[in-house]
Amino acid sequence: MKKSLILVLCLALTTSFIFAQADEEDPFGIEKFEAEKTKTYRIVPEEQHCVDINAKVYIEYNPTYDEARIYYETLYVTYAKDEAMNTVMAVLQDFTKEHQYYHYKYLKDDREKYFKDDRGQRKAQYSSYVKFSR
Repeated sequence: MKKSLILVLCLALTTSFIFAQADEEDPFGIEKFEAEKTKTYRIVPEEQHCVDINAKVYIEYNPTYDEARIYYETLYVTYAKDEAMNTVMAVLQDFTKEHQYYHYKYLKDDREKYFKDDRGQRKAQYSSYVKFSR
């Protein structure tokens, strides 16, 4: 009697562990697919095309939707909108050739943002949001 009771308890415990593990896992990989689908890569181009020595350019690229945000960031004192625009366009042309796109269009108007960084320096940021087509 005791042996059968212990056997039933062990069997119940084992099945509860199996079902608990099955609930935690993603058997079809849906969560992994969604994470990869919305993954954004941050790319720093080798050729920056910057005249300003304080400026940095980086790209946030989402290959699933063929969209990119290009950021030009520099000190507020040395910021010039025309230089930022020319730099972003040159980086966009390089990126288009490098990733084998033939055309891009602007999804939103270009934006300018002024802020202070964590060290208290005043900065300016120019950004473009584009969609590529093959």
